[in-house]
Amino acid sequence: MADPREHQDAITARIDPSSWDELPIGLFAFDLGGRIINYNDAFIELLGVSVTTGLAFERCTSPQLNLVEASNRVLSGETVRVSGWYHGPERQPRFIRATMSPSVQHDGHITGGVGIIEDATEQRRYEERMEHLSSLDPLTELYNRKKVNDLLAAVAENPSQSSDAAVIMLDIDYFKLVNDTFGHPTGDLVLRAIAQLLRRNIRKTDAIGRWGGEEFLIVAPHSTLSEGVRLADKLRQKVNDEPFGPVPHVTCSFGVSSFEGGKSVEQVLKDADEALYVAKNMGRNQVSSKR
Repeated sequence: MADPREHQDAITARIDPSSWDELPIGLFAFDLGGRIINYNDAFIELLGVSVTTGLAFERCTSPQLNLVEASNRVLSGETVRVSGWYHGPERQPRFIRATMSPSVQHDGHITGGVGIIEDATEQRRYEERMEHLSSLDPLTELYNRKKVNDLLAAVAENPSQSSDAAVIMLDIDYFKLVNDTFGHPTGDLVLRAIAQLLRRNIRKTDAIGRWGGEEFLIVAPHSTLSEGVRLADKLRQKVNDEPFGPVPHVTCSFGVSSFEGGKSVEQVLKDADEALYVAKNMGRNQVSSKR
């Protein structure tokens, strides 16, 4: 079996820096001190750095693309793949992907490293768009249940948020009657309209999603139970006062709970659901809470 180091040396021997500028990706080599000793035009163009002085990774790194740390790992013998948003001098942010490997002599000693970088901005933006769409309910364009569950889990795992985070579960009253009387297209219109009304009337830090058929869930970080009740009552009144096309009057019932006391996600949801049940039993178009 061929020695991997011989394979690496063969590759290194074929790298002719004089031909690097013909390639559309950034190529670079660095020594044991982390100094960039060879690079092509694409490398400079992608990172937007000046070459008037010696190049080092400290000059072409950012919080999300730490090439200094990556080069140190390479010099300890790793092959490293990193990616992240890079903010170059007077440049629009670019999403950069880099692969770096150690340069190894026949005797096994590392003499530095080589690497490539490429601009993956358009691909990353497409991926982020797909990630965003996959988290949305297609009808209301609110978060879907999976995304809301993820947000709840994130709050529960962060004590600074979960110590005072309210959860509001709400349900459209008599929604089956709306569908049966006016038809499902009108029912969909009501769902979309209520979704947008709710989103307009919560804070930017709050999150809202479609929890079920006609059920919604709001996660309000840094809100006590009483603050969650006040928000729920404001939303209840907004829905009560809003006309919804051919449907003369629509109301919602609200159940409010919170993470106070170190509750689990399961317990918070159970409490909100039970509070919602109480609100419906009180005659609907009500707000109930459970501590």
